[in-house]
Amino acid sequence: MSINMKMSVKHVLAAALLAGGIGSAGTAGAQQLAGVSVGQLRWELVDLTPDDGITPWIGMNSYATQSYASIYDQEGNEIDGVRIDRYGTTGFDNGYASMQANAQPDAANVLLTVHSGYGYVSANRSFRFILSPHTQVNFFADADLWATPEKPGASWPNALAELYGSLPGYNDGERFMQSFHLTDGTLHDTLTVSAASQGEWVNGYLALDAYAVAESHAAPVPEPATYGMLVGGVAVLALAGRRRRIA
Repeated sequence: MSINMKMSVKHVLAAALLAGGIGSAGTAGAQQLAGVSVGQLRWELVDLTPDDGITPWIGMNSYATQSYASIYDQEGNEIDGVRIDRYGTTGFDNGYASMQANAQPDAANVLLTVHSGYGYVSANRSFRFILSPHTQVNFFADADLWATPEKPGASWPNALAELYGSLPGYNDGERFMQSFHLTDGTLHDTLTVSAASQGEWVNGYLALDAYAVAESHAAPVPEPATYGMLVGGVAVLALAGRRRRIA
């Protein structure tokens, strides 16, 4: 599939998240689940001119694998955020959200549970490749999306996966893309795009991205230390009340 222009999905979703325009108020104590996973990139080559004596060939180089997430309060202030720039596992757990992110050479995933505020997650893989002349390459990549609203009809998490790329400086910068979108439930699907060279070797770029946003208008979940202070405060008030009654 060829396209003339590709908007930055990351910027669009982030802007919508901070504007609070994706959902509406939920119920106190509820939570939303949003997550993405991308991986299992594979390809097949098609010889467009079998009699030219050139064996179809592609050279692939994993350019980057990333996972990251941020959580904001209802006023748009960032509460916490983590990023994996190459490989590894990380996460956070606070009164607003909990998150686990993992990035490995063959896959990247992020899972976010929002208790209060707004959350944004992303998993990305990108590649450089070299393609032999008169060759078509068909790329396939698996993606999983999770988007569970805190209450049906009350709020709408969003998740999006896309596979896209280009042949810079070739055939007027040919571009290709496929995507799918989810607002409720879970989805596993395979994305497919194709690119083709003519009579010369070409360099290409390929990216597999997935994004998800979620929000909750409930109050933040108190931290364990906060619960301890509340219990202690109640005990002090009870003791003071007993002393007044005795006096």
